[in-house]
Amino acid sequence: MTNKEFLEKISQKTRLEAEEAKELSSLLIGTVLEEIADGNSVTIQGFGSFEPREKASRRIYNPTSKTYMVVPSKTTLNYKMSAALKAQLNKE
Repeated sequence: MTNKEFLEKISQKTRLEAEEAKELSSLLIGTVLEEIADGNSVTIQGFGSFEPREKASRRIYNPTSKTYMVVPSKTTLNYKMSAALKAQLNKE
């Protein structure tokens, strides 16, 4: 599903104009991104939860140069699917 198709479905189901559906989608995604960027987890009931996690720095070996390198720590995003979504996907 493309973004355009997604916005069309939102527009049809909510009876909003295309521009209003686009704004609604942008607000939802923007709010989730802001919260995650601030280090907070976001839970959307029936869909799942998003949680930022810090990956520790680690030492790796580069076989080409035959040296060890340090990969710096970074923040990643963890997603955990809700039980309701999992059941729906597995048709339980």
